[in-house]
Amino acid sequence: MTELNMTAERVLELIEAFGAAPGGWPEAERAAARALLEAQPDLFAAAIADARAVDDLLSEEVVPEPSLDLAQSILAQAPQVVPEQNNLIGVLGRVIFPQGARWPAGAVIASLFMGLVGGYSYASTGAGYDQADSAYYAAFGFDSGNAWLEAE
Repeated sequence: MTELNMTAERVLELIEAFGAAPGGWPEAERAAARALLEAQPDLFAAAIADARAVDDLLSEEVVPEPSLDLAQSILAQAPQVVPEQNNLIGVLGRVIFPQGARWPAGAVIASLFMGLVGGYSYASTGAGYDQADSAYYAAFGFDSGNAWLEAE
């Protein structure tokens, strides 16, 4: 609000809602409210005094420490951490599912299956069989199938 649009009722609402300190008021209305407050200090004196009293009470409030029984009962109800498995299954589980159960393992398994089926179906066709063999031998560093047989 601009200084022209700020009303005394709105300044009283700001004091009641946010306290006596203008630093706690909404920034968009702060300058206009301060200008009206400085122009008519007697109009807002009672509201400011009441708000300061409430602010002082709230600042003196001490939050008590929770009792030992309360802390123990909360900890007793907390979920327990599952110990980490150090056997082969535990290690494989951490490798395959690094983010835990939230990881989309089903999508990975489905894409792996689709890749295997697609690769097998491409390699087993008569037309691309030579190309598949060449790719296989090249992956292992051999120029042809004969070099592979010689290496065995």
